[in-house]
Amino acid sequence: MNENFENQKTNIEQKAEDMLNETGAVFHDIEEFEMVADFLIDDMQLENAYLILEKGLAQYPDSPNLKMVLCEYDFLKGNTEKAISMMRDIVESHPYEVEYLLEYANLFARSGNPEKAIENYEKALDFDLEDKESLLLDIAFEYQRIRNYARALEYLKEIIKISPDNDLVLFELGITYGQLNLEKEAIKFYNDYLDEHPYSYVAWFNLGSMYAKAGKNKKAVFAFDYSILINEKFPASYYGKANAYVQLTQYKKAIKVLNSTFVLEQPHPFVYCMIGECHEKLEDYDKALAFYEKSIELDNDFADAWMGIGVVKDLTDKPQEAIKYMEKAIEKESGNAEFWYLYAELLNKLKLNDDAKLAYNKVIELDPNNTDAWLDYSNLYYQKQHINEAKSILEKALNKNDKNQELRYRLVAYLVQQGDLVNAKKNLEIALGENYEAHEKLFEFYPEIKNINEIVELIKRYK
Repeated sequence: MNENFENQKTNIEQKAEDMLNETGAVFHDIEEFEMVADFLIDDMQLENAYLILEKGLAQYPDSPNLKMVLCEYDFLKGNTEKAISMMRDIVESHPYEVEYLLEYANLFARSGNPEKAIENYEKALDFDLEDKESLLLDIAFEYQRIRNYARALEYLKEIIKISPDNDLVLFELGITYGQLNLEKEAIKFYNDYLDEHPYSYVAWFNLGSMYAKAGKNKKAVFAFDYSILINEKFPASYYGKANAYVQLTQYKKAIKVLNSTFVLEQPHPFVYCMIGECHEKLEDYDKALAFYEKSIELDNDFADAWMGIGVVKDLTDKPQEAIKYMEKAIEKESGNAEFWYLYAELLNKLKLNDDAKLAYNKVIELDPNNTDAWLDYSNLYYQKQHINEAKSILEKALNKNDKNQELRYRLVAYLVQQGDLVNAKKNLEIALGENYEAHEKLFEFYPEIKNINEIVELIKRYK
């Protein structure tokens, strides 16, 4: 087959060379011009392709196919508007030819205009198509690009009805369900699908992923096991299973699963890093460091491994070394809020208050919903008896997280200590009404509040 392809390619190359070297008007079929121009464009010989198109259009000035190839030439040369305009003219002149409508939609998709691409792809659905599922997939992808995952999901489900063994679409369904946070619906979908197609390793894998996302990690392990049983050479199922074991705190089992992937493919930095994290959780710090270092050997820019070493150094009472490794991780991945939080905690522990404040501020800038960061940040000021500043931080936190009652209970503690019982009770009523049980955190942080009758009575009233 490869030999036939090479022979065909050689013949087209020779034909292209002959046509480019011709002088005068030499007659050729439209198909020859189109074939050679397409070949030259695929080979990115754009100027030669244009010369062929010029010759072809001189003989066949009304050929929509040659004009369509010319649109591709213009598009690749950066003349996007010209290409789209010409393609629109072709579509309007040939309204019953779906091939031109699809190419028109493709130009919009490739030029970053998904809305217009969808509009024209959906028009093409009115035609009798041989390959409808490819068109449906194109539409689904465009809906994903504009983050309209609900519509993408509808089209992906339609494809599965036509082609139930389409593994690519099964994967995309899993991704789309995940984007919509519809774990429960996804679990039902894959269970129903597996009733009809029990030997789909992709469906079992996606079911495992959905169980894991829903926090049902024992069921996730079960599903990943079935995926592995059907296709033992599919690494993603092993990684999913290992991660489920990590969530179940069964770190030795996770390590065993991860080690088994080394016979399937070359080790990835994230695999070594994950094994390192498991050893860290098992408090086998020497092995943890060894695997984090292996991860960095494979990829010096793998930030998780640098942070892993920093955490281990901190756990083994080497905080100054820990700082260096954490800073290296942040240098590699400065937008990671979790990294900044671990760094801030370490700075706080070392009483490097000014640096810790900057780090906490960075955490909440990147992740305004990080409750622990807001609480720890305010606590830095509280410990220095700067209650007004601590209160101000929590007020900012509640502006961004007004339903977070843990933040509000802490604010109540600060207000009471300032003697502002009126506002303290107002906030306490809100918190008690939304989350009564969490009032215990108020007592944990500020036990003395139990001695204030007005507060105690208010809490009793909401019991």
